[in-house]
Amino acid sequence: MKNIPINQTILATLAFSLSNWRKLLEACIFPILMCLPLVTVLPELMDIINSTYNPKVMLENDVNFPLIYLLMFIYATLALLMNLYRIVVSGNNSISKLGIVIPNLRLGRFLLLSIPLVMGQIISLFIPFLFPIVYLLLIPVSLNLISIANDVPYKSIQVSFRSRLNIFIINFIAPFLFITLLGLIGNSYLDFILTFFSIFWTSISLALCYAVIMANNSTQSH
Repeated sequence: MKNIPINQTILATLAFSLSNWRKLLEACIFPILMCLPLVTVLPELMDIINSTYNPKVMLENDVNFPLIYLLMFIYATLALLMNLYRIVVSGNNSISKLGIVIPNLRLGRFLLLSIPLVMGQIISLFIPFLFPIVYLLLIPVSLNLISIANDVPYKSIQVSFRSRLNIFIINFIAPFLFITLLGLIGNSYLDFILTFFSIFWTSISLALCYAVIMANNSTQSH
């Protein structure tokens, strides 16, 4: 694997999103339905988080937040990512109608491999300057999530530092700059839309990078 083209991948992400927007929206139906219970208590939870950053005080507040809501949200997030990865790599016919994802071995493996990524994000929250380092180190793990979503057996994916850096620019820097510019408007509804934009952009662009890496590795092996 020599490199990941930045400009071409950014344009390919935009082109793919525009040409497959109906299927991408369909992939969201089931995950959104799974998140609805959490939405009912989210305003109350956000009020408490915004009112105090003291964990002890937050725990003392009476929030109607059943654990099942959180589990459903995690399930919805995994389902959405798997659907997006499958659409990009395996085509529009690779996901179930309405984006339904039934619990199976693939989902379990996807969840287990997601844990290092979640831990890395948690570390980055407490030590922000480590984010780029953690992100670059975990890129092979992220790429293997795409393999699992598409039923490809686990295999160590070799990615050069230059390719990792380009993936970081495509997958984080580009949408971050875009969101920052639009965020200057300061509209709460826009923030909600930008959150979805970030999820779709990172998922589609990373899956396209994965496809390029796999195609190059396949060419080199022959």
